[in-house]
Amino acid sequence: MTTITPICSSKKSNQQGAASVEFFVISLAVFIPLMMAVLQMGLFFIAKNTVNLATFAAARAGAATGGSQLEMRKAFLKAVSPLYVGAGLGAVGGSGFKDVSSNNYAVVMGAAYLAAATNLPPDQITKLNPTAASFRDFGITDPNGGSGRVIPVTNLLTDNRVGGSSQQTRADSLLLKVQIKHCYHMIFPVIDKMVSQTLLVLNPTASLIDKGCYALDGIPIASQAVVRMTVPPLAGNFP
Repeated sequence: MTTITPICSSKKSNQQGAASVEFFVISLAVFIPLMMAVLQMGLFFIAKNTVNLATFAAARAGAATGGSQLEMRKAFLKAVSPLYVGAGLGAVGGSGFKDVSSNNYAVVMGAAYLAAATNLPPDQITKLNPTAASFRDFGITDPNGGSGRVIPVTNLLTDNRVGGSSQQTRADSLLLKVQIKHCYHMIFPVIDKMVSQTLLVLNPTASLIDKGCYALDGIPIASQAVVRMTVPPLAGNFP
């Protein structure tokens, strides 16, 4: 006996197959990139918080060393190194956190430190306060015999005069204000280029360093911190 397949049944089967193909195409073109973008945004906020903490660490180091640029840079790089543990693992041939141990910790973090250093040009640490006007108003010859002028950190409660050049009190001039700009490299392919190129188009007046960061599929992260200086600031550290 001959079986006749209804034409409507064949069409329904074909439509179900087409719907499956459309679902996978939409997932590949929309849902997966959207998920990657959400994950990258989360990683960016982690990086932003890490840079904020590292900037505060740099300001504390500067406050305790008279504004030393070198000590501030070292403190910042040490604090921001966790963002570059992946580069450190590559240095020991590892691909996961289980490869980090007490035996290779120094190597991993050393490599992470160097990777972070490549994304922080020396001129990206900017000291906004004290200013040259602050030293003109309150600077004295270093009482310890050092070269240059310093701003004393003692007897602040009895010195409320306002400087004519800086329009600050001496207490205000001893607030170390630091700004650091760091280039964060995104890790998700396609998303990194989309975001960096979009930011470049939206910011045509970006500095050369920022444009260089965009060219490397990165995002410049700027952060500021303010800390009261506990060691007299040296004028040579605040050009």
